[in-house]
Amino acid sequence: MRALVLAFTLALLPFEPSSNQPHAASPFSPRFAADALVQPAGYDMWPLVGSSLGLSYTGRADNGPGTFHRVYMNPTAYEAFKKTGQFPEGTTFVLESYEAQAKKSIAQGGYTEGARVGVDASVKDTSRYRDGWAYFNFENGAAPTANPFPDTRCHSCHLAHGEKDSVFVQFYPNLRGR
Repeated sequence: MRALVLAFTLALLPFEPSSNQPHAASPFSPRFAADALVQPAGYDMWPLVGSSLGLSYTGRADNGPGTFHRVYMNPTAYEAFKKTGQFPEGTTFVLESYEAQAKKSIAQGGYTEGARVGVDASVKDTSRYRDGWAYFNFENGAAPTANPFPDTRCHSCHLAHGEKDSVFVQFYPNLRGR
């Protein structure tokens, strides 16, 4: 309980981005073990910046609604972005994916989130990554750390199609227009 109160209190402290560096005392800054990103703890309590159903970057057969996606952003970076319109160093996004399920419980139509099927992250760190961003997969949350994907796996598409600083803000209502 003390840790939750401390995290909540720290989240309420003002974040004054004096540079493009992450807030040093933030419990929401990305942590690394050598080159591997440590899976962020408590990310599901971070601001939800967007969600989608069936979003795919490649063509897929129309065999159902696809998966639900939720995208969370670390709170200190979210507050800085709202103030400046820029993603500061240490910006972290976490993408959770859930299978779509139909007719669960009393629901006779539509879809709800079923089992989680993926946990991915991206981090902005220009001191570590040539183009500033790296992308990670935590094996559906089972892996405590993850090494970055090669740039050709995720970053090349984000670089070409991300509306702002390699980020798909076009899909995130809470980040659009800033």
